[in-house]
Amino acid sequence: MGYLPKFKVGHCDCGAVGNGRKVGKVFYCFLCYNKMKTTEQMVKSIKRDDNRRAIINSEPKIRLMADREVTDRHNELDRWFKERRKEMKGICANCGGKSCRDDDKYYKFSIAHLLPKAYFKSVATHPDNWVELCHFGNSCHTNFDNHMIDLIDLHCFDSVIEKFVKIYPHIAKEERRRIPSILLEYIEVEK
Repeated sequence: MGYLPKFKVGHCDCGAVGNGRKVGKVFYCFLCYNKMKTTEQMVKSIKRDDNRRAIINSEPKIRLMADREVTDRHNELDRWFKERRKEMKGICANCGGKSCRDDDKYYKFSIAHLLPKAYFKSVATHPDNWVELCHFGNSCHTNFDNHMIDLIDLHCFDSVIEKFVKIYPHIAKEERRRIPSILLEYIEVEK
C-alpha cells in the first residue's frame, strides 16, 4: 500500500477554493503553494550565490598573495641552486661517484641540503647548507634524504661539521629543536 498525500480543502488568499496544502495555519491552493516554494528556493539560491561570490571575490587576493610568496621563495631557491652549481666539482662527496653537475636538467638532484629546506626555512638558501652527493650512481642523495645514510656515516662528515658551524648562528630559534643531536653535540664542544 503506497503513501498518498492527504490534501486539505480550504480557501486560499488568491480566492481559489478546493484542494491545496496547509502550511502552519495558512492554506494554499496548489498554484500558490508552488509559487511560495519556488520563491523560497530562489531566495535561498540567491543567498547561497551571494555567499559564493563573496568567497570567490576574497579568494583571489589571498591566493594572489600566497602565490606571490611561493613564487618568490621558488625563485630564490632556483637562484640558490644555480649558484651552488658553480661550486660543484662533479664528484660525489660521499662515494666519489659522478654527480649531475654537467646535466642541465638534473643538476639539482646532486645538491643535497644538509638541513632539510622543509624544516629549516631560515637557512634553506644559506650558501653552506649543501653537500654534493650523487643521485643516479649509488643514490647517495636519495639514501641521505631517506636516512639510509646517516650524517655520521658520510665520508665527508668533517666538511659537513665545518659547514654546520657556519650555518648554526643563522638558524631560527624555533627551528633549532629539529637539529640532529650529533651536530648539536659538536656545537657544544666547539663553544
